Amino acid sequence: MLRAADFFRGSIPFHIHTYRYDRYDELKMHTHDFIELVYVCEGRGVHQVRQRTESVQEGDLFIINYETPHCFYPRDRHNTDGLTVINCQFTPDFLRAMQIELPAMRGMTELFLLKGLYPGEAEHAPDLTLSAQRRREFEYTLRKMLAEYNDKPDGYEDVLKLQLCELLIQIHRSYKDVYHGQPHPDSYKLSLIRESIHYMRGNLSASLQLTELSQQALLSKSYYSALFKQVTGRSVIDYLQQLRIEEACRLLAGTDRAVSDIAEQVGYADYRFFNKTFQKITGMTASAYRKRVDDGLR
Repeated sequence: MLRAADFFRGSIPFHIHTYRYDRYDELKMHTHDFIELVYVCEGRGVHQVRQRTESVQEGDLFIINYETPHCFYPRDRHNTDGLTVINCQFTPDFLRAMQIELPAMRGMTELFLLKGLYPGEAEHAPDLTLSAQRRREFEYTLRKMLAEYNDKPDGYEDVLKLQLCELLIQIHRSYKDVYHGQPHPDSYKLSLIRESIHYMRGNLSASLQLTELSQQALLSKSYYSALFKQVTGRSVIDYLQQLRIEEACRLLAGTDRAVSDIAEQVGYADYRFFNKTFQKITGMTASAYRKRVDDGLR
């Protein structure tokens, strides 16, 4: 698995690059613990997810969720059709750090949750094939992001956040074009889980239990657990731990509070368990994370 802690080497959990599939022998199935937007900017090829494949072509857009085994391949070893993509990879906290609320961001969250409701059914197919007008807008934004990321002028991190918001809004608009703004028949399931996640975020310092969360959603524990896993791809406990560690990262980077105090604020009474969980999720200790952030600000 490609892990965010190892993959994002710079000061921000974001990466964008153009890749032409000419090195056939290097290609292999992989997973990652971050979000990946893949836009086919030239040529044709194949996308494999698990055991299923789909032909891809210029203008196709894929949104690859967490822990989804996949790979893009050219149609032959010599990439005669010139398959080339732009990869945009990021973690949710890259945007969350902006602390802004956009309706389109909620729409994108619904998209990711809907993909979780039907694992394996259409993961290999494009999420969108952009119209000519949308392609021009999309490619223009991607080119700006590539230039900003590669040149790294002063303030490039903030500019990239804004450009990524612009890109996601363009995707949201394209979805509305395709589906004519009609709600998905399973939207009520998304609403239940979305409200549950919102409740978790607002009560991270509390000792949240499965019984309390299922009662808050007005569901039995077994159905709530199954639905949560179906929608998010993770168990309730794993998701809650992720939220707690993300909040801990925010506090470590933005305050000078003691690590033990932060651990307690995000719901860990056992400091040793906090450190173990933090290292499991981020690949480093909380103290090392704070040091890396501090070094990056100097």
